[in-house]
Amino acid sequence: MKLDDRLTDIKGIGPKRAEALGRLGLFSIRDILYFSPREHFDLRQAKSISSLVHGEYAIVKIEEIDKPKVAYPMIMGRRTSLVSVNISDGTGRLRLTWFNQPYIRTSIPDSPCGFVHGRVDLSHGAVMVNGAFTASPPGMLPVYPLTRGLGQGSMRSSVKAVLNEMAGSYEETLPESIIKDHSLCRIGFAIENIHFPVSPETLALAKRRLSFENALSFTLLLESLRERTSRSKGVSFNTEGAADAFLKLLPYRPTNGQLKIMGEIEKDMRSSLPMNRLIQGDVGSGKTMLAFYAMFIAAGSGYQAALMAPTGILAEQHYKKLSSLFGERAALLTGSMKKSEQNAVLERIAKGEVSYIVGTQSLIEQGVAFKDLGIVITDEQHRFGVRQRAILGSKGFSPDVLIMSATPIPRTLSLILYGDLDVSRLTELPGGRKPVATRYVPPEKRSDMYRYIEKEITSRGIQAFVVCPMIEDSEELPDTCSAESVYKELKDKLSVRTELLHGRLKPSKRDEIMAGFRDGNIDLLISTTVIEVGVDVPNACIMVVEATERFGLAQLHQLRGRVGRSDKESYCFLLSESRADTVKERIGTLVSSTDGFEIAEKDLVTRGPGELLGLRQHGEPGIFGGLAFSDMETLTEARDAAIKLIRSGNKEDRAFIRETIKRYSTQLEDIAIN
Repeated sequence: MKLDDRLTDIKGIGPKRAEALGRLGLFSIRDILYFSPREHFDLRQAKSISSLVHGEYAIVKIEEIDKPKVAYPMIMGRRTSLVSVNISDGTGRLRLTWFNQPYIRTSIPDSPCGFVHGRVDLSHGAVMVNGAFTASPPGMLPVYPLTRGLGQGSMRSSVKAVLNEMAGSYEETLPESIIKDHSLCRIGFAIENIHFPVSPETLALAKRRLSFENALSFTLLLESLRERTSRSKGVSFNTEGAADAFLKLLPYRPTNGQLKIMGEIEKDMRSSLPMNRLIQGDVGSGKTMLAFYAMFIAAGSGYQAALMAPTGILAEQHYKKLSSLFGERAALLTGSMKKSEQNAVLERIAKGEVSYIVGTQSLIEQGVAFKDLGIVITDEQHRFGVRQRAILGSKGFSPDVLIMSATPIPRTLSLILYGDLDVSRLTELPGGRKPVATRYVPPEKRSDMYRYIEKEITSRGIQAFVVCPMIEDSEELPDTCSAESVYKELKDKLSVRTELLHGRLKPSKRDEIMAGFRDGNIDLLISTTVIEVGVDVPNACIMVVEATERFGLAQLHQLRGRVGRSDKESYCFLLSESRADTVKERIGTLVSSTDGFEIAEKDLVTRGPGELLGLRQHGEPGIFGGLAFSDMETLTEARDAAIKLIRSGNKEDRAFIRETIKRYSTQLEDIAIN
């Protein structure tokens, strides 16, 4: 069979299963082979019940088993089935529980035999949640991202069916010289062991091979983007006197870091080569002012400047600031505007009556025609792919491109991820802001913390965020607070105006809620991470993060940056039920440091670049999924190998580069870090 053959050609994958796999973006044999597991459970040997650790996924041997019981308790206002059974292995007793799975009773063994594996919960006695029975230890068990209608068992059997069909028929994808020089395993071995490894050692070999190849390909693609840009001829803007004129418009003095980057922007925009620059800086570090300066230079030379924001309410916020500086020369275009309003703005843009245009993705839709577009700016780079930026850029004659991101990425990793961009780092915060005091709150103090927040909101008139890792409760993560459950709890418990915000709401509803919070009509906002890209709310002085262990350090630092945007005392409270040393260490890092880049460097060391970028949770097939497994040493080695290939005059090397670019040509335009 061929890699591009359909999954329905595989025995055991019928139309219904294929439909579910399609919801994960898996349609071909290639897709599923490169769909990396999120993690692996090492279930090669059983653990004794007496040695179980809270939160771990483990397997135990069944030496004794009681008769199962079925109860129907009231949970969250509705009656729910609860199947439970007690087992023992001679070292202790363990209670197995299953919610909303009454059918599980038929699979519970009548007598002591075999094993059971599942998630361990020691918070209320020794409990294993949603255990699965097996005759023998299953070895290294892969755990995949799932979708509606697809369980782990179905996913694993689908992958096994494809692996069995492809056994021994993999074509090598790297030159022999690369494999030999860097001691890499074969592609077939890597694919088989990334799914069902024999041991942690074979899993490590597979991860290294896939990480290396993907980083190599990724670098080659970025270099091709850089080469494409270097061949373009752009606009050479007049920057003489621009800085002095712009600074007179500002009610404050920029930081030294902002002044330095203003100089870098001037140099780029004077050049006839198109600017392609990324500005990295913490939330609230002053990136927007730098974007406005680039727009000011373009407008001063008679060109239009477009700023694309990820949300309507953020676009509106930028527009108000632009209007205060430049009056009617600024315009706003969003999808939520009335058709008549949109048409009026489109006409002004086409005629060149406005120079400062800000909007959402409406700016890249058909029907938006600029008269003289000179620069394209995107806010929060990780929300837009290369293709979207290219569409906006194609509306002008090789316009300059400026990208802003609040995601702190270590310098070493930036070389790999942003190989097609020049990177500026904004490390200072504007004056007048107090550092956010960060505290760990143990589970037994959670209720007291929320009473304290209620008092602070009432007495000081401030506002607060509560961020949860998921929208609704999950049977797989019974100890993890969801936004919906926390909202219901706090709405009933606290005497403050409370609202719920998450990604499943319609964009217009999300904007309405955020506007209400910005305008002070909501005291406490319960949310998922959608508020990472939010509005500036100086009155928001408290950030609570539930289930801190479910977030990365860099992400937690970004969330913390949503408060402390004024001279008021601000706090970030971190909650976690986890007792793991790694979680304690990460919380300690946040408590002791407010430097986003320092935190990102520590995150890189403790969790690796894949998790730091948020890639591991997605399990994306193809080039980006492989980066999730990378350690920094492998990424750097692969990048060096790619640069060596590019500089090589070897005929085989040039052919490999052409083949790589051709293979990933569709993904080339979708490069974006999420």
